[in-house]
Order: sequence, then structure tokens, then C-alpha cells
Amino acid sequence: MAAISRVQVASWHGVYRGLMPDEVIDGITVERRIAQWTGFFERASEDEAMLVAEHDRSVVGMASLGPWRDDDATDGIGEVRAIYVVPDHWGHGHGRGLIEASEAWLASRGFTTAMLWVLDANDRARRFYEAAGWAVDGAHRVEELYGAQIPEVRYRVQLSRV
Repeated sequence: MAAISRVQVASWHGVYRGLMPDEVIDGITVERRIAQWTGFFERASEDEAMLVAEHDRSVVGMASLGPWRDDDATDGIGEVRAIYVVPDHWGHGHGRGLIEASEAWLASRGFTTAMLWVLDANDRARRFYEAAGWAVDGAHRVEELYGAQIPEVRYRVQLSRV
């Protein structure tokens, strides 16, 4: 749990500083993430997974997957719930490997579509998803995180059968 928590926190601090209020970024700590991921692994079903990317035997990226959780959830829709790579490893192919592995894993579980939410202002992530074949589907939402309103847009992709 500590390794994936460190990945997520380093990524949050690297990408979201300036895009979200500092108090939100400062609230994302390794200790809080360890508690979150411990709970995830205790409750996870066989339709949920955590994938990791490694470099020199260290975890440098992670992706959390499962069934779509929003109110409009229907059978056949999977979700990339989180995908992060530590800033020192951006641009080295770890994110691409994780998104491809995520799509393959979701397809292997019978999901035909995958969706995810991304911070509206996160241009880097949006370019990444679009380069991987994902497209904005027109849905928007505002998440509340540590008292801040965080606007997000939804992306989707059709999955290939494995």
C-alpha cells in the first residue's frame, strides 16, 4: 500500500499544484492514501484491480480499475478510477503501458466500454487520454474535495475483446 500511495501523492503534488487549491493538494498525504488503499483491498471484488508499473524494481505507476460507479452505471461499463505515474517517470511509457493494460484487463472481464473522470483543467492528462484513443463524451461534474469544488469531464473508450 505504501508504494502505490507514494506514487499517487507524488503525482498529485506534481500535476495538480496550481490547478487545485493548495489546501487540497496538501491534504493528499501518504498516510491518508494508505488508509484509502487498505480499505480498497479489504473490500475489492474480483471485478476490481490495481495494476502497477515498475522501474528498477520500484513502483512508479498505478491504476485502479473496476465497474463504473456513477448513477448511470449499466452492465458492460468499466472504469479507470485512478491512474498515476510519479513525475520523474512521466514521458517514459509507463502511463501508456498502464492505460493499455487497464483496457485489456477491463475487456477481459467482459466490459465493452471504459470511462473515467479527469480534472477539466488537467490539459496534460487530457492530451494523454486523447492520444490513447479516449474521447470526451459531454458529461461534466463538480466534485467536492476538502471543501474545494473540482470541475471534471468524462472520457470514454470502446474496449476491444481480448
